Amino acid sequence: MEEATSKVEPYSFEYAGEKITLVDTPSFNGTGRSDTEVLQEIANWTSETYRKEQLLSGIIYLHPITHTRMEGSAVRNLRLFQSLCGQEALGNVLLTTTQWSSVDPAEGQARENNLRDEGFWGGLISRGATLQRFHGTRESGLELISKLMLQERKPLRIQDEIVKQHMTLPQTDAGKFLNQALAAQEERSRKELESLGREFRETIRAKEGGMDLDLILIIVEERAQLQKELKQAEAERVLLEGLNAVEIEMEGPSR
Repeated sequence: MEEATSKVEPYSFEYAGEKITLVDTPSFNGTGRSDTEVLQEIANWTSETYRKEQLLSGIIYLHPITHTRMEGSAVRNLRLFQSLCGQEALGNVLLTTTQWSSVDPAEGQARENNLRDEGFWGGLISRGATLQRFHGTRESGLELISKLMLQERKPLRIQDEIVKQHMTLPQTDAGKFLNQALAAQEERSRKELESLGREFRETIRAKEGGMDLDLILIIVEERAQLQKELKQAEAERVLLEGLNAVEIEMEGPSR
């Protein structure tokens, strides 16, 4: 979601003679919490509701139209979202652009067209997801809800994996994808640290010890940031992999 939601929060109200429950979830890479923690919370909530035979009518995936390009983290989050939903539930997904009042209509249209590309949302749209605009008004919000009310309720892929197939979170498609993404992030950080180290040594040799202080500070800051990212990815992978043993132990012999 666009706001920094810290945990899964359901909100219920009456509309068109029906009780509607909207569920706000933390976003990946945007709450100050690790993606593993966010995925675990979403998995726990959806699994609990699935055991109660409560299915979702659909999912609204929000994306600000003010973003000029889809960054690497946003693409990764989209792939993680797709693996969480699964193929069968994509027909109940609204890929929803927001903040239209903050852009020129023609520019917004151009950005929306780019989102339709195969590399961004095109693959999801071809598999049943729907592109939709949210204009920040009550009427626009109710239009989204009305569309979802017409959908057949379906389980998410992660619900079926955990509840029906008795998988642990790391064994699910979403868990596997996240683990692979974290491993790739670790590898990138290590390679960048090695490259930065070589650059530092070569610069020192070129300057014969008279290296510019500002350049030294820049390299030190870059190295510190890369080391931080590497440690975060390593810690997150340890957390994710640790969930496998913990969840099996909690389930006991019945698994």
